[in-house]
Amino acid sequence: MEEIIPALGAGIVSTFICNPLDTIRINYQLNKQINYNIGSLYRGLSYGIIAVPSFWAIYFPFYKKFKETNVPKPISAYISCCIASTFTTPFWVLRQKLQTGKEIKDITLIKCYRGLIPTYILNLNFTVQIPVYEYLKDKTDNSTFNTFLNTAFSKTIATCIFYPIDTIRAKIRNGDSFKLKPIDYYRGMSIYLIRSIPYHATVFCTFEFIKKIL
Repeated sequence: MEEIIPALGAGIVSTFICNPLDTIRINYQLNKQINYNIGSLYRGLSYGIIAVPSFWAIYFPFYKKFKETNVPKPISAYISCCIASTFTTPFWVLRQKLQTGKEIKDITLIKCYRGLIPTYILNLNFTVQIPVYEYLKDKTDNSTFNTFLNTAFSKTIATCIFYPIDTIRAKIRNGDSFKLKPIDYYRGMSIYLIRSIPYHATVFCTFEFIKKIL
């Protein structure tokens, strides 16, 4: 419970804050047009409230457990992320469907796991992000501002390396074709960073804040 309660809190807060940015990013990434109003920006929130907190509530306890058994941090981060992704992928897929205005009434369990293999590949970004974050965390005091800076820097590095895989996953989840120019694989990366930096900063800042309270 020491890790689960802060993780759930962090997931809920980050979902409410970042859902609009995530909706904008996924539609731009897939070259889809949407009307930017409150209703459309919060599409998929119902599944996001399940997916995001559940992901972090699974990730943080497993990551801590693996580290305690002396598994290297990059491997601990990767395995924990893959475990969390395996359980939560259907909710991420359903969320993306709603965000892009697609129907979900006829979706099957197999379709709910679309993009799982690219997700496992994309999770390698945690082997970069988490070790960089923890290195910076060990070198600075545990203030909210430093947590934000450390998260932003580590996430930016990981994103620059792995973003094309995210585009491939988004295409697979939506059932779209793969006729992309090389530059299209980085389509929406700036929006992704605008979304991901506050998202991960919110997750880690909220997680550390709730842990301090507890």
